[in-house]
Amino acid sequence: MKLNRNIPVVEMPSFDLKKLQAEDAINDLNSAKPFRFGHEFNVDLDLKNSGVIEKLPNGDQIWRINIKSPGAHTLNFIFDAFELADGAEVYLYNQDKSFTLGAYTSRMNNENKSLGTWIADGDTITIEYYIPAKVKGLGSFHIGSVIHGYRSVSNFEAHQKRLNDSGDCNLDVNCSIGSDFDPLKDKLKKSVALILNNGSDWCTGTLINNTSNNKAPYLLTANHCSGNEANWSFRFNWISTNTVCATETSSTDNGPSNYYTTSGSKVLAKNQESDFELIEITGGLDNAWDLEWAGWDRSDNTPTYVVGIHHPSGDIMKVCRDDSGVTKIRQNAGGFTPEAETWDITNAGLGWEQGVTEGGSSGSALFDQNGRIIGQLYGGDAACASTNDNDLHDYYGRFATSWDFGTTSDTRLSDWLDPENTGCIVLNMLSEVNAGVIACDTEIVKEPNKETVLFPNPTKGELFVSNIGDDTLNYIVFTVLGKKVLQGAMNKGNNTIDLSVVASGVYFVQIANSASNASFTKKIFVE
Repeated sequence: MKLNRNIPVVEMPSFDLKKLQAEDAINDLNSAKPFRFGHEFNVDLDLKNSGVIEKLPNGDQIWRINIKSPGAHTLNFIFDAFELADGAEVYLYNQDKSFTLGAYTSRMNNENKSLGTWIADGDTITIEYYIPAKVKGLGSFHIGSVIHGYRSVSNFEAHQKRLNDSGDCNLDVNCSIGSDFDPLKDKLKKSVALILNNGSDWCTGTLINNTSNNKAPYLLTANHCSGNEANWSFRFNWISTNTVCATETSSTDNGPSNYYTTSGSKVLAKNQESDFELIEITGGLDNAWDLEWAGWDRSDNTPTYVVGIHHPSGDIMKVCRDDSGVTKIRQNAGGFTPEAETWDITNAGLGWEQGVTEGGSSGSALFDQNGRIIGQLYGGDAACASTNDNDLHDYYGRFATSWDFGTTSDTRLSDWLDPENTGCIVLNMLSEVNAGVIACDTEIVKEPNKETVLFPNPTKGELFVSNIGDDTLNYIVFTVLGKKVLQGAMNKGNNTIDLSVVASGVYFVQIANSASNASFTKKIFVE
């Protein structure tokens, strides 16, 4: 049967693009904000009030609608009612069907009964909903939002980097950053996802291993990227084969023609103390995608050097490296967000030695010299200055803080990444474990507290701090909600913190060495 070519068109209204561009010029200065690429229209479109339904000879039905937003680079959609019956399918395609997305199926149903799509190329997209006869009248489907991508990258067109504002000092992930890390990078790049979050923003996330080594679809990103996670969409392995390494040369290859995309997620845990969020991807991951689950190190030991893999400004996957040493600092990323425990890519060390991060890189993992996650991007001022970076800070929330700062499973990583309570301090990436490498190490000594002990715990009010070094120690006491209640400094010897002035309950005591910038946080119970 030949389907009707006369599909109704719903056209989006105009909007104030210059106003959005002025806002973006401010927001893009700090990577503590997701990178906005689109403008969202609220719509009310479903089978009852729009489009056209055609019945096939066998009783199956196909509903189609054309949605147009003049001038859009891309369009994507939020289905605010999405509960498909088994066998039903939703597809997106352009007018000549040279680009398609789907099928979106009942596999992507979730408890929120909503879903976000990946971006589709062009300013006119057809949405097609196929309903088998046996499930007619079952399920629900409604389009609630249309996002006009005014600075998004087309999926299939070769593009210049500036079309998506990724600076000239960036290095494609296939660029060499040193023979000591390149073999690790070639594995870890398979763990990285570009996140389409909140319908119109970009962030980055990383698949992360757990001590069960079971390919659980856990993705680590930033707390400041959070919101409407059920509608998030993900793309893996978006890597250009035309490698561009910190030059003004434009990319001429936009990666593979296949799209490793999936949709839907739910929040497992998050905490602003280190700006982390752990989500579970609910839409499924295909074994054919050859993905990696990155390992981690919660020892809080200072790394020899660090590497980031990310999608700056929602662009093709990039890589950066810092050799000058990171430090531990509690700060608020220039006032954009609440204070957090971070690794600082310092301006004293002239920032990144290779590459940089940008908006859209938010949430991307920071790897140590062994290729293990020690944090995720929180914010900073780093940016390109032509083909070099501007030598300024970037900040990553520290993994060790994310591990157990919170008091419940939805505020810390430990419950999810060590579900068997092995006590693992260092966990290797999944491909290494599958190749016979020992999965984890439980014997590593945490660097910051080699010479510092807090006791007793629980305490009835007097907390002793043993400091046998010569350096001054600073302390801050926080409630579980992050409110600062006490602070002070201590010299060499046994010192005490008077907790009798606070109410009974759970507190966090941060101890910082003013000379080395090393710090750690300990959970304390006051009786």
